[in-house]
Amino acid sequence: MKYLFFVGIVAFFSLLIFSCNKSKTSHGTEYDSLFLGISLGMTSKQFYDHCWEYNRQKIFIHGPTNQTVEYRISENVNSPVIMRFYPSFYEDKIFEMPVTFTYESWAPWNRQYHSDSLMSTMLHVFKKWYGEDFKTTKHELAGQVYYKLDGKRRINLYIKDDQSVRAIFTDMKMEKQIVEALKSEK
Repeated sequence: MKYLFFVGIVAFFSLLIFSCNKSKTSHGTEYDSLFLGISLGMTSKQFYDHCWEYNRQKIFIHGPTNQTVEYRISENVNSPVIMRFYPSFYEDKIFEMPVTFTYESWAPWNRQYHSDSLMSTMLHVFKKWYGEDFKTTKHELAGQVYYKLDGKRRINLYIKDDQSVRAIFTDMKMEKQIVEALKSEK
């Protein structure tokens, strides 16, 4: 009798865990979404097709370098922000997305548009986009870094220089695969 009770409890919790995991996956809580319809794991063709379509709709434009996509953020900011990005691919899938943010009105003499103000603005935007629970840590090169870990997605946000704030989105599962592949090559 005790054995049947124990099996019943284990079966109940297994079913509960399975249904929670299934619902998480069906609602996208694997956290592969980045922004503007782009996600971790997207193939290069999917990324290029998506950017081409957004460019056709005048949402994205070509950035100042060959491998830069540019988007203008005007919502939830005190002054328009230019967002420039281009992913890193591993086995033809996006595993990392570095993004640089700069106020459109930035100039060395416009102190209100320097990166310290921009960091506050972008942290507010990121909390709206990705949730409130960003933590901070100190990095020897980047200084104070705001970060968030969700499922397989890691988000780092930090001041790059006087003009720019940098975000790096990383697929931690793919990052682990890359590290393991590099170790096995040695």
